[in-house]
Amino acid sequence: MDDAAYFRRRAREERERAATCEDNPAALAHLRMADEYERRARHISMQLMSVPSQSEQGR
Repeated sequence: MDDAAYFRRRAREERERAATCEDNPAALAHLRMADEYERRARHISMQLMSVPSQSEQGR
């Protein structure tokens, strides 16, 4: 599993926990963690898009 997929999975898990959480402050903490995981996944995806592939490097 790549890092971006890991962070997306963790974000989904945190959102699921928030949805079942009876304590509002705890639910908000889970949502903040989910947002941070999503931010990290986007960052990794952006980095991967900006790195030239090996075939492009040989040109």
